[in-house]
Amino acid sequence: MLERMKRWALLLAIVVPASIWFFGRPSAPYSIRVAAKPAPDTAAARGRIVYERYGCTLCHGQEGKGGLKNPNALRNAQVPSILEVADTYTPAEVAQVIRFGRPRIDRADDKAAVPPFRMPGWGDRMSDQEINDLVQYVLSLYPKDAKKKGWG
Repeated sequence: MLERMKRWALLLAIVVPASIWFFGRPSAPYSIRVAAKPAPDTAAARGRIVYERYGCTLCHGQEGKGGLKNPNALRNAQVPSILEVADTYTPAEVAQVIRFGRPRIDRADDKAAVPPFRMPGWGDRMSDQEINDLVQYVLSLYPKDAKKKGWG
Protein backbone atom coordinates (compact mmCIF):
# COMPACT_ATOMS: atom_id res chain seq x y z
CA MET A 1 0.00 0.00 0.00
CA LEU A 2 2.83 2.39 0.89
CA GLU A 3 4.54 1.53 -2.38
CA ARG A 4 1.37 2.36 -4.27
CA MET A 5 1.08 5.78 -2.56
CA LYS A 6 4.69 6.56 -3.45
CA ARG A 7 3.97 5.81 -7.11
CA TRP A 8 0.94 8.17 -7.08
CA ALA A 9 2.96 10.91 -5.40
CA LEU A 10 5.73 10.51 -7.99
CA LEU A 11 3.22 10.52 -10.82
CA LEU A 12 1.58 13.70 -9.50
CA ALA A 13 4.97 15.33 -9.00
CA ILE A 14 5.68 14.78 -12.70
CA VAL A 15 2.20 15.35 -14.17
CA VAL A 16 1.34 18.63 -12.41
CA PRO A 17 4.48 20.58 -13.42
CA ALA A 18 4.32 19.09 -16.93
CA SER A 19 0.68 20.19 -17.23
CA ILE A 20 1.52 23.70 -16.11
CA TRP A 21 4.41 23.87 -18.58
CA PHE A 22 2.30 22.45 -21.42
CA PHE A 23 -1.00 24.26 -20.83
CA GLY A 24 0.38 27.36 -19.17
CA ARG A 25 -0.73 28.89 -15.92
CA PRO A 26 -4.40 29.50 -15.47
CA SER A 27 -5.23 33.14 -15.84
CA ALA A 28 -5.82 35.07 -12.67
CA PRO A 29 -9.38 36.16 -12.03
CA TYR A 30 -10.11 39.75 -12.86
CA SER A 31 -12.88 42.09 -11.90
CA ILE A 32 -15.31 43.58 -14.33
CA ARG A 33 -16.25 47.17 -13.70
CA VAL A 34 -19.88 47.94 -14.25
CA ALA A 35 -20.81 51.56 -14.50
CA ALA A 36 -22.73 52.64 -11.42
CA LYS A 37 -26.10 54.23 -11.98
CA PRO A 38 -25.86 57.94 -11.36
CA ALA A 39 -27.61 59.16 -8.24
CA PRO A 40 -30.95 60.78 -9.01
CA ASP A 41 -30.65 64.54 -9.23
CA THR A 42 -34.19 65.51 -8.25
CA ALA A 43 -36.09 65.08 -5.01
CA ALA A 44 -38.94 63.33 -6.84
CA ALA A 45 -36.55 60.78 -8.38
CA ARG A 46 -34.98 60.11 -4.99
CA GLY A 47 -38.48 59.89 -3.52
CA ARG A 48 -39.40 57.17 -5.97
CA ILE A 49 -36.48 55.12 -4.66
CA VAL A 50 -37.71 55.72 -1.09
CA TYR A 51 -41.24 54.70 -2.16
CA GLU A 52 -39.95 51.39 -3.50
CA ARG A 53 -37.38 50.75 -0.74
CA TYR A 54 -39.88 51.08 2.10
CA GLY A 55 -42.52 48.97 0.38
CA CYS A 56 -45.12 51.65 -0.28
CA THR A 57 -45.92 49.77 -3.49
CA LEU A 58 -47.37 46.90 -1.44
CA CYS A 59 -50.42 48.96 -0.48
CA HIS A 60 -50.47 51.96 -2.82
CA GLY A 61 -49.37 50.02 -5.90
CA GLN A 62 -46.89 50.77 -8.63
CA GLU A 63 -46.96 54.42 -9.60
CA GLY A 64 -49.29 55.10 -6.62
CA LYS A 65 -52.42 53.80 -8.32
CA GLY A 66 -53.72 51.98 -5.23
CA GLY A 67 -55.65 48.78 -5.40
CA LEU A 68 -54.96 46.71 -2.27
CA LYS A 69 -58.32 45.54 -0.95
CA ASN A 70 -59.18 46.94 2.48
CA PRO A 71 -62.56 45.48 3.47
CA ASN A 72 -65.03 47.95 4.99
CA ALA A 73 -62.82 50.97 4.26
CA LEU A 74 -64.85 54.03 3.37
CA ARG A 75 -62.94 54.63 0.14
CA ASN A 76 -64.10 51.87 -2.21
CA ALA A 77 -62.97 49.17 0.24
CA GLN A 78 -59.38 49.53 -0.87
CA VAL A 79 -56.21 51.42 -0.01
CA PRO A 80 -56.58 54.73 -1.84
CA SER A 81 -54.62 55.81 -4.85
CA ILE A 82 -52.20 58.61 -4.09
CA LEU A 83 -52.37 60.14 -7.57
CA GLU A 84 -54.63 62.99 -6.50
CA VAL A 85 -52.86 63.82 -3.22
CA ALA A 86 -51.56 67.10 -4.69
CA ASP A 87 -55.16 68.19 -5.25
CA THR A 88 -56.18 67.63 -1.62
CA TYR A 89 -53.12 68.10 0.63
CA THR A 90 -50.28 70.55 1.08
CA PRO A 91 -46.70 69.23 1.13
CA ALA A 92 -46.60 69.74 4.92
CA GLU A 93 -49.78 67.67 5.36
CA VAL A 94 -48.41 64.87 3.19
CA ALA A 95 -45.21 64.86 5.25
CA GLN A 96 -47.26 64.71 8.45
CA VAL A 97 -49.23 61.68 7.20
CA ILE A 98 -45.97 59.93 6.24
CA ARG A 99 -44.38 60.73 9.61
CA PHE A 100 -47.31 59.86 11.88
CA GLY A 101 -49.51 57.66 9.69
CA ARG A 102 -53.25 57.28 9.89
CA PRO A 103 -54.04 55.15 12.93
CA ARG A 104 -57.79 55.20 12.19
CA ILE A 105 -59.48 54.35 8.91
CA ASP A 106 -63.05 55.48 8.31
CA ARG A 107 -65.44 52.56 7.96
CA ALA A 108 -68.05 52.16 5.25
CA ASP A 109 -70.27 50.40 7.80
CA ASP A 110 -69.81 51.30 11.48
CA LYS A 111 -71.28 47.96 12.58
CA ALA A 112 -68.88 45.89 10.44
CA ALA A 113 -65.27 44.98 11.17
CA VAL A 114 -62.48 47.53 11.31
CA PRO A 115 -60.57 47.73 8.00
CA PRO A 116 -57.37 45.66 8.43
CA PHE A 117 -54.96 48.03 6.69
CA ARG A 118 -53.99 51.50 7.84
CA MET A 119 -51.23 53.94 6.98
CA PRO A 120 -48.34 53.34 9.42
CA GLY A 121 -46.14 56.17 10.65
CA TRP A 122 -42.64 56.19 9.15
CA GLY A 123 -41.08 59.02 11.15
CA ASP A 124 -39.10 56.62 13.32
CA ARG A 125 -37.63 54.80 10.29
CA MET A 126 -37.24 57.42 7.58
CA SER A 127 -34.89 60.36 7.73
CA ASP A 128 -36.24 63.88 7.21
CA GLN A 129 -34.54 63.92 3.80
CA GLU A 130 -36.25 60.67 2.79
CA ILE A 131 -39.62 62.00 3.92
CA ASN A 132 -39.13 65.25 2.00
CA ASP A 133 -38.07 63.35 -1.13
CA LEU A 134 -41.04 60.99 -0.77
CA VAL A 135 -43.39 63.97 -0.47
CA GLN A 136 -42.00 65.37 -3.71
CA TYR A 137 -42.45 62.01 -5.44
CA VAL A 138 -46.04 61.64 -4.24
CA LEU A 139 -46.87 65.18 -5.38
CA SER A 140 -45.24 64.50 -8.76
CA LEU A 141 -47.73 61.69 -9.40
CA TYR A 142 -50.54 64.20 -9.92
CA PRO A 143 -51.51 63.73 -13.57
CA LYS A 144 -50.37 66.52 -15.89
CA ASP A 145 -53.78 66.62 -17.57
CA ALA A 146 -55.78 66.53 -14.32
CA LYS A 147 -57.17 70.03 -14.79
CA LYS A 148 -58.42 69.10 -18.27
CA LYS A 149 -60.26 66.14 -16.72
CA GLY A 150 -61.87 68.44 -14.15
CA TRP A 151 -59.81 67.24 -11.15
CA GLY A 152 -58.42 70.59 -10.12
